[in-house]
Amino acid sequence: MGLREIALEAKQFSRTQHSGVLSTHSTSMQGYPFGSVVPYFLTPEGDAVIYISNIALHTRNIKADPKVSLTIYDAGQDDSQANGRVTILGDAEPIDASEVSAQYLALFPQAKAYEQTHDFNFYVIRTQRIRFIGGFGKIHWIEKALWKVESQDWHSATQSMIDHMNEDHIDAMELILKAQFNVESNDVKMLSVFPEGAHYTSHNTVYFVPFEHICESGMDVRKALVQQTNQARAQLGIKKAS
Repeated sequence: MGLREIALEAKQFSRTQHSGVLSTHSTSMQGYPFGSVVPYFLTPEGDAVIYISNIALHTRNIKADPKVSLTIYDAGQDDSQANGRVTILGDAEPIDASEVSAQYLALFPQAKAYEQTHDFNFYVIRTQRIRFIGGFGKIHWIEKALWKVESQDWHSATQSMIDHMNEDHIDAMELILKAQFNVESNDVKMLSVFPEGAHYTSHNTVYFVPFEHICESGMDVRKALVQQTNQARAQLGIKKAS
């Protein structure tokens, strides 16, 4: 497996998780790291977005020193040492809510309540380097050039894709979740589309379904979704309607 495939695996793993340990430089205990758990999502380009309170210790620490790390792992696994984890090292800075709030709130609708406090703000962690451990003996540094995806016009126009899937292709999404996660559902909804895959929700659970390859255009996304639907039909033994 080459470094690009390793970077894709690490990125897709990061998109399957929804919270991580944010480590900042403590201002009250100089020289010590301070860890806190925060929800996050990755932008299409590969930077992590967090939504944090001005009065939180980690926010005070970021304002004093923006160098942070975000460690992502699957808390549902029994043996965390034997399973994948990703640490993103980067620089945290405020980001305009208009750029990220819709996507963040789609994945974390409970955060809408925080808007009323006028105390929470969005920060983006500009990725500098990534440490990926895919299990015992599978340890890699991933450089920014292999992690980051160049910004493209379709990245900011995914809502039309999402609306189209939710309005016209619920049956296809049901097949995809059935094939991928054995989920029986008639309330599937697409939440997001990224170059590496898409998020869906069903019965208040969020699922990430990866694409086989990184999508570089809206047409690539369409082809990937059609491919996943056809693969799901074949796996489930369902013939395509004529």
